[in-house]
Amino acid sequence: PMPLSIGESVAFGKFDGEEVTYNGATHTLIRDDDVLVKFPKGSGKTLDDAEVLWDSVLVKVVEETMESTGGILISATSKKASVSSIGEVVKVGPGRLAFNGVVMEMDVEVGDFVKFRDFAAQEVDIGDEDYAVVRMSDLLAKF
Repeated sequence: PMPLSIGESVAFGKFDGEEVTYNGATHTLIRDDDVLVKFPKGSGKTLDDAEVLWDSVLVKVVEETMESTGGILISATSKKASVSSIGEVVKVGPGRLAFNGVVMEMDVEVGDFVKFRDFAAQEVDIGDEDYAVVRMSDLLAKF
């Protein structure tokens, strides 16, 4: 079953989709797996209205900082060009459909902290905040 309805707004990855021209207007064709977050028709694009699909998890990423032995805080980006891969779960999708049509239950809940694979997350802005969408299979640990 298609997890989207006509009129809903979606956010998708910047490298996902294929632009086509139809009846003089430009459209983007995307797969349901490309959708990071959806918003119900007529709703604001807020965290309260946001929904993640399938086995996706919306994570508020924790900013990484490091402290030297002398007490000086060092940004993680000055050490290496990466983003944090730890965060708090704020939304959880319903789960992935198995081959037999049964939805596989998610192993994380809102409020859990998770560690996920480096560079596995897709960044998405909701409101004035930055979040990451991560697939359940890319989660390494919860705590």
